[in-house]
Amino acid sequence: MSRLFAILLLSLTAAVVHAQSAHESLLTLHVDQARIRGEWQVPLLDLDAALALDSNRDGEIAWPEIEGRRKDIEEALDANLRILADGENPGVHFDKLTFGTRNDEPFVLSEFSAVAAHPIDALDVDYTLLFEQRPERRASLKIIWEGTGSQRAEITAPGGATIFTRADVTRTAFLELLKSGVWHIWIGYDHVLFLLVLLIPAVLRRTEHGREAATDFAGPFLRVIAIVSSFTVAHSITLSCAALGWIVLPARLVESAIAASVLIAALVNLLPRTAGASGVWIAFGFGLLHGFGFANVLSEVGAEGEPVLRTLLGFNLGVELGQLAIVAVFLPIAYLLRGTRFYRTGVLYGGSSVAAACAMFWLWQRAL
Repeated sequence: MSRLFAILLLSLTAAVVHAQSAHESLLTLHVDQARIRGEWQVPLLDLDAALALDSNRDGEIAWPEIEGRRKDIEEALDANLRILADGENPGVHFDKLTFGTRNDEPFVLSEFSAVAAHPIDALDVDYTLLFEQRPERRASLKIIWEGTGSQRAEITAPGGATIFTRADVTRTAFLELLKSGVWHIWIGYDHVLFLLVLLIPAVLRRTEHGREAATDFAGPFLRVIAIVSSFTVAHSITLSCAALGWIVLPARLVESAIAASVLIAALVNLLPRTAGASGVWIAFGFGLLHGFGFANVLSEVGAEGEPVLRTLLGFNLGVELGQLAIVAVFLPIAYLLRGTRFYRTGVLYGGSSVAAACAMFWLWQRAL
């Protein structure tokens, strides 16, 4: 059991560097009544593999080379994207071609538009770009029904049209936000580590001689409820304020402060009398900062077109469900091991020290 706990703790504290996400094309369609506005980001290297854009063969693709092949690029895009609005072709017109970078990777952004004869209720999207040249690539599709909500799909191989309907948005959007909240708390290693560091002393109690193992499960359970509730209330407040635009803080400041919160919480655990629900106020105070971090993630989730209250409720509830799942795994194991030397030394001191070291690295990385 102690080995299982150690593996769980180390796996949550060892993720120091972000893994690079797979390169992908991003296609976003904004649907407003009968009008469609599209934004299509395609990695430049993928287009070069298909169209040989490096005309002077110097190993670099400059904007004049892209602009000179604009017609070829737009023809390739048009040939690999079929959009039907309620079963009819609305006539796609390419309006603008620009060049930029995303995650340090150059891409081409093509903006296009189309107008259907009637207000659109369903879209059929058939996407086939670059799958023959680079089958490992994928495409991310997003449909934003203005004033209603949004839908997503991941295309990993040409397999026919993907159908999106306005009627499905209200049934699926909340579930997608819920899943997104769960996923982002699970991959938010700094948030998870902060919470775990606060929970480590919850299965111990303070005594005249320092701290000892709790004598029953009710005490630790109530302490964990208090800590998690404080963290939840705090980050829900600032998540809502940031999502509504009432308070906006620089991302670097927020991420650095979150790293500092993990460091402080870990150092507090090293004090000889830290036990029980001593982390409640730390959870609430720094939970306010973590809420801004969740807000930064929410802004990247892409909830355009969603009613703001539904967005906040769905995402925040997902975060809480993911958080509770982590606690449900951690607490029983911690309670069973609370009286062992492994827990009192290896987890409390060793785990907190590892967490502090990770937090110092993150703080240096994010602040500088």
